[in-house]
Amino acid sequence: MATADWRPKRRVRTVLSSIAASKEFGKQMAREAKRRRFPEARARAFLGDGLPWNWSIWKKHFPKFTPILDFIHVLSYLFLAAKAVHDSAQDGWDQYLVWMRGAWQGEVAQVIEELRAWQARRGVPEDDASDQDPRTVLATTINYLENNRHRMKYPEYRRAGLPVTTAWMESLVKEMNYRVKGTEMFWNDPDGAEAILQVRAAALCDDDRLAKHLVNRPGCPFTRRPKSPNLARKKIKS
Repeated sequence: MATADWRPKRRVRTVLSSIAASKEFGKQMAREAKRRRFPEARARAFLGDGLPWNWSIWKKHFPKFTPILDFIHVLSYLFLAAKAVHDSAQDGWDQYLVWMRGAWQGEVAQVIEELRAWQARRGVPEDDASDQDPRTVLATTINYLENNRHRMKYPEYRRAGLPVTTAWMESLVKEMNYRVKGTEMFWNDPDGAEAILQVRAAALCDDDRLAKHLVNRPGCPFTRRPKSPNLARKKIKS
């Protein structure tokens, strides 16, 4: 007898994208979350990487959502730290597995303690040390984990059925980038870039917001809109 698939199924996806600063983008996120009635959900999670502006948005607009640090980002930092403290590739891999399992099992304090022991052994990086210097890698990893340790309660999140990775969002960013960061694309007009981002985001939504926009915008939705008079005059002068 086949067991039931316990994994959650996506019902509908809506997408936001903008070149606006985090302060304004946070407002956009809050409006969309309210429209989707996310605050009414019994289980609410806010995922992000270690960038400070992610958590400033959470603090201002989503304080009742459980803040969760993307576990994949944790793995990347631990992998680099493990490579930095061991010359042997096998020893580095074994060390990475130990730290990875420790973080996954909620033993973040123990992982940080071991990293600090390696830092004491290797020394503090000098001001002009490179980013690849093992001392710098260790210091960066320790700082990252210390700043985010209260968002790394992964056993608790798993018991609550909450997600622990932003993998879906990361893949969605790539879908956005296909349209706005391809070859031969140079955005020297912020308004144009913002318009493309809005249209691309609407196209990636599972609802009908793009179709509604095309139907309701001024003019025929199936023909190119005429150029503005200012652009026409510039062309004549040239």
